[in-house]
Amino acid sequence: MLRYLKSSFWSFCSIFIRTIGSLGINKLIALYYGPNGITLYAHFQNLVSIVTTVPDGGINIGTIKFLANQDPDSQQYRQYFWAGIWLNLLCVALALALIFSFSDYYLGVFLEEVGLLQWWWIAGFGGGSLLLTYNLFLQAMLLSKRVLQWHVVSTSTMSLAGLAVVYFFGGKLSAGMLLPLLLAAQCSTFFLMLPVLTFKKLITSFRLVKVPQPVYLEIGKYMVMALSAVVCLKLTNFFVRDFVIGRLDLYETGLWQAVVRVSENYTLVYTSVIGMLYYPRMAALITEQDVLRRYVRSTFYLVMPAIAIALLLVYLLREWVLLLLFNQDFVVAEYLFSYQLLGDFFKMWSIVLTNLMVVRAHVRLYISWQIITALFYMVLVYNLVEPFGLEGITIAHAIRYGAVLVFSMVYYNKYIRL
Repeated sequence: MLRYLKSSFWSFCSIFIRTIGSLGINKLIALYYGPNGITLYAHFQNLVSIVTTVPDGGINIGTIKFLANQDPDSQQYRQYFWAGIWLNLLCVALALALIFSFSDYYLGVFLEEVGLLQWWWIAGFGGGSLLLTYNLFLQAMLLSKRVLQWHVVSTSTMSLAGLAVVYFFGGKLSAGMLLPLLLAAQCSTFFLMLPVLTFKKLITSFRLVKVPQPVYLEIGKYMVMALSAVVCLKLTNFFVRDFVIGRLDLYETGLWQAVVRVSENYTLVYTSVIGMLYYPRMAALITEQDVLRRYVRSTFYLVMPAIAIALLLVYLLREWVLLLLFNQDFVVAEYLFSYQLLGDFFKMWSIVLTNLMVVRAHVRLYISWQIITALFYMVLVYNLVEPFGLEGITIAHAIRYGAVLVFSMVYYNKYIRL
């Protein structure tokens, strides 16, 4: 019990500081650059996530599972460590090759702003993405051994460093020039954590180790699931945002993105708790099916009223939230909260069940689910934006995750049956 409370305390510290940092960055960008700046920031974050999602959501998740019970001096630990190093490098190289090959589409809106500094911008984005990816890998190693204090230091430093850059340079530089500096500040934490992990003996040797094929295949399952998330979630979000910019404009897209930013901040708190407390416990119970069922069932029904109350509070305070996190220009977006919050309720409640796909490594089901829901969402947006405008996107969001919740409740019925 004491260990659980200690873990919960460090998890709360990490989530609290990350949330404050995220809210502060959004607030400052809104003040300095308005709705247009929020749109560019969301676009930039989406680009970075295209690079980091497979490493962090695939390689690192697999690494946490396989390193958790291994001694750092063991041969198997070193094999999984080096497999993570090489696979991370491969994923970053492929993602950057994709983005740079279609630079007009992915980077055009930023490169127009920076003019003659385009190559410096591209180099900064590529180098920053690589360092950020390896920093996330180091954080995963800390989580695998439950070294939560240093994990909090790492995540908190990333958030506060990004906030500091926006505070000192916001308004002095264009939004296009500010964003690579923000990335550089966040990835600089890598140089702090590398000696920490070496001192903690979580990195025992930099001597190359021959990695057997089964190790790559084990991690590969998680990579495939994360890749489907990139293609079907991150790229989908990028395409939808680009579609909305084309149909409407940067200003209106920025109003919608402001509501999405609010959504992402409270969803971050929820998913961080799930990722740090709920998912590891599920993984530990994977061989004890009866205990796992009871744990999932109790969690599923426990979080529902908490989510509902929290989102109702957001809805009632929506105008105040927009003023607090952005400025008066964004208050007109309050009408978008209704369907956005309904979709978030469905999404957050369903996460309790959809995590079962990951922990049980149901690769085919996970990929099929990602593809179908992504296509369903794009079709909905395409058909609903014309008659409903911006609200059509939030209606599509609600319908999408309502369908996800219904499917997960039917498919995993035995885990929630009373």
